[in-house]
Amino acid sequence: MNTTSYRHSLTQLFTRHLMHASMPGLMPSGPATSRSPATQAHSRLPEALVERLLRQEEQRGVRPRGLPIATFSAPQPAAHRAATYSYPIHIERASIDALPSSAGVYIFRGANDMPLYVGRSVNLRSRVLAHLHNHEEEMLVRQTRRIEFRRTAGELGAALLENSLVRDLQPLHNKKPRQKRCLFTLRLSQTGQPLAAQVAERDFSRAENLFGIFASERAAQEALQKLVEQHGLCSIATGLEQSEGEGMACFGRQIRRCRGACTGEESHEQHQERLMQAMEELRILPWPYEGVMGIVEEYDGWRQVHVIDHWRYLGSLDDQHRQLLPRPAASCKGFDLDSYKTVIRPFLLGQLDLHPLPGLKLPAQA
Repeated sequence: MNTTSYRHSLTQLFTRHLMHASMPGLMPSGPATSRSPATQAHSRLPEALVERLLRQEEQRGVRPRGLPIATFSAPQPAAHRAATYSYPIHIERASIDALPSSAGVYIFRGANDMPLYVGRSVNLRSRVLAHLHNHEEEMLVRQTRRIEFRRTAGELGAALLENSLVRDLQPLHNKKPRQKRCLFTLRLSQTGQPLAAQVAERDFSRAENLFGIFASERAAQEALQKLVEQHGLCSIATGLEQSEGEGMACFGRQIRRCRGACTGEESHEQHQERLMQAMEELRILPWPYEGVMGIVEEYDGWRQVHVIDHWRYLGSLDDQHRQLLPRPAASCKGFDLDSYKTVIRPFLLGQLDLHPLPGLKLPAQA
């Protein structure tokens, strides 16, 4: 028997009994005066059942002894919660009231304007109020003194701006971007074999035939191993396994995963073609332009231009901001993986409105 549904049925039965007793004329069975004594006797809830129900409620911690059972426990509507919500008095109320119901980035600021948390949303007001209602974020709310926001013309601009602000401000409650001392990738040897190699950050946006970005050589090897398993490639031909002799089968061939490049059942050309197709999903696309480009994003008559150079987001321009703002020097160096991940998919799908920005003055480094 489903104990949960049974327990609920007991509660409903007990509730109906109480309602019959207190409001007999409002129940579907009609007024109490029209009921016979036999019907009234059958309508009584057995005392043993009542005691059993009360014990179950006490064991579940639903009601302390002596208090009535709570029968209306459904959550209140969102509009009611918003109307009755008591805003934290230590947070500047004007900064909450000013939040728009549009896309952008918000910054929780603490004492001395310390950046505590940076987030983004397509509806800034709704998202920030969700933070304030969330009991699990009590520490963040308790430390907050005001909430700053920066509107964007769309979701893409919000994602780019959030990444740059987390890097620039290093907020206390955001996950810190890991400082990578060195990066690794997969690149092809002269014989076409994929090898893990250390690459300077600046080369990721310029060099050809780089596949994937990894924090360690081991991570690069594991990614290659996954490709070999998923696409039925040969672990000997890809350098993951040493050959014990010419024509000897690799482990994958022994368990019927490899198609036989190691034993000559698949030609080197066929295997190489399949290898390149598999690695294509990891390919790092070099910056395909001569200079700085702008991604145009518009919403409700507002036009923003997000400035990108070698896949790095440099800032946004609009009618109020006609030049890029200075940024910390550390934020303007190396390969910006976050910007690359944000932009590359819509770029490859042809969804970006890109325009060259000749003569644009790049931001100074603060």
